[in-house]
Amino acid sequence: MKSPSRILLSGSALCLGLLILVQLSGYQQPVVHGDMIAEGGGFTMLTMGGRSASRDQDTHCLILLDNHGGWMMAYELVGARPKRTIELLDGGPMERLFERGRFLPRPPAGP
Repeated sequence: MKSPSRILLSGSALCLGLLILVQLSGYQQPVVHGDMIAEGGGFTMLTMGGRSASRDQDTHCLILLDNHGGWMMAYELVGARPKRTIELLDGGPMERLFERGRFLPRPPAGP
């Protein structure tokens, strides 16, 4: 016959294992990271710091999403204050923008 402490330890291990399985198999909500996120009227605006491919310095970007129409526009703040301007980086239907990423060359698999 098993001791009560061994039964308690086995039960705790079983509960912990079940909790881990529930967490791993649960629905994963997509997460968006940004400095500021605002949503309203069918649009989402996201601002973030980043580095443009064409510049060696940090920049500030604005992403505007049309939630109903499925469009995304990306802008970059260019220049120094007070003469800063906003330039369009890319934009269009999200379906087309993300389709481009599917066909980018991938590195070879394996070591």
